[in-house]
Amino acid sequence: MIRKYLLPFLAIVGLGAAIFMVIQGNRAVSVVQPVVQSAQAPFTSSIFGPGIVEASSENIAIGTPVSGIVTAIYVRWGDRMKAGAPLFKVDTRDLEAQLLPANAKVKEMEAQLLPATAKVNEAEATAAKAENRLKVGEGLEPGVSISAEEMSNRRFDAGINKATVASAQAQVEQVKSQIASAKAQVEQLQREIEVRTIRAPISGRILQMKTRLGEYAQSGVLSTPLMLLGDDTSLHVRVDIDENDAWKFRPCAPAVASVRGNPDIKTSLQYVRTDPDVVPKVLLTGDTTQRTDTRVLQVVYSFDPKSLPLYVGQQMDVFIEAAGSNTAAQPKQATGSCKDVSERKP
Repeated sequence: MIRKYLLPFLAIVGLGAAIFMVIQGNRAVSVVQPVVQSAQAPFTSSIFGPGIVEASSENIAIGTPVSGIVTAIYVRWGDRMKAGAPLFKVDTRDLEAQLLPANAKVKEMEAQLLPATAKVNEAEATAAKAENRLKVGEGLEPGVSISAEEMSNRRFDAGINKATVASAQAQVEQVKSQIASAKAQVEQLQREIEVRTIRAPISGRILQMKTRLGEYAQSGVLSTPLMLLGDDTSLHVRVDIDENDAWKFRPCAPAVASVRGNPDIKTSLQYVRTDPDVVPKVLLTGDTTQRTDTRVLQVVYSFDPKSLPLYVGQQMDVFIEAAGSNTAAQPKQATGSCKDVSERKP
């Protein structure tokens, strides 16, 4: 009896479950709205490219020509610096230790100059006296007022005194040469000390600081620079245009950029230049469909930083009005205010 009713019951339950699953599967799935709406192209035909904000001077990586321990830091994050202002200092105690004996050497040589000069003066006085005696003897009648032997001795004394003056003067020149060499050594050490105080190459703002007091600063090209400096009074955005879209690009074409995360905040861009070298893509948008094995044409635009709440290093969505297919074969020309700044005459 149980088998007679159990199997039909299980079949009915299975059929009901199958019907329920089919109904559930056919229900329309509710579309989840994205947290942030994506930017919309303002042009009928456009080129999209991710852009990254950078200083108008580009971001300058500050390094040190000599490795050493950082003994002083003169700036903080966000400080505005004038060109030539000190940024940080590398240990100079080794050079300062060499500077003390170098200065002492200069004083020692200068002390030897005084007696050497005195010897020259003494030799010149003796030589002048001998020359005077010789002139007097030459005015006398030989063999009557002065003997030939005395005249010969006076000439001999005048020659010896001239040689003595020349020797004393040579000694003075030697001392002066030694003084100049010692001073050059001091000046070299002072310049090496000055080189270890790293200064701002341009006027700008401190964008990053990756060095701290007491840390060892390595010279050379670093993956993470010790400091990052840039002139952010005017900002640039560097746009990566996919190589497949590069043929559509025109320097004079209008361009608009919107803030990543809020497409309603946007600004128009002014063309600055096009980097002539197509490079591998490094700027990623985070889109899973984005190709990473492509190359891009980099175009730089400028905009007023007061128009947008942006920071250096922030990403933007950039749309550039694209050329139509009928203009693809036409040569691209840059005229007027959008002309490449590299082509402008100073």
